[in-house]
Amino acid sequence: MGTTTFFLRYNDLGKPLNKMGKEELEKLNNLSPYVKTSHYAGWQVPLELHNGNVYVLVFWKGRLMKIEEAPKALNKKYYSKHSGKKVNEYEWTVLKKYMLAEIQRLDKEFKKSLRKKVKNN
Repeated sequence: MGTTTFFLRYNDLGKPLNKMGKEELEKLNNLSPYVKTSHYAGWQVPLELHNGNVYVLVFWKGRLMKIEEAPKALNKKYYSKHSGKKVNEYEWTVLKKYMLAEIQRLDKEFKKSLRKKVKNN
């Protein structure tokens, strides 16, 4: 087991990985999300997963982050594409509602599958 590093492309004009040389790939591989500059050549390192540590990841509007960091990062008013204006709720509040609704849906499916197993046995 080792460390898994996630690289996100944050710039469409950034250099593709298959066009990078050995030295450039080495620089990219040495990046860490814990230093001041966690980006190089249009690629960013948002997080790393280490041995034995499990982090819940959240993907919100093109950003991948740990769930512990989400409330700090999502502190702006939510912009609704459907109404074309900002809603009087923060992004974190909206994301939390979406996550809780999805968890409830998955829980119902899980309980339903358990009942089917009991009936079949």
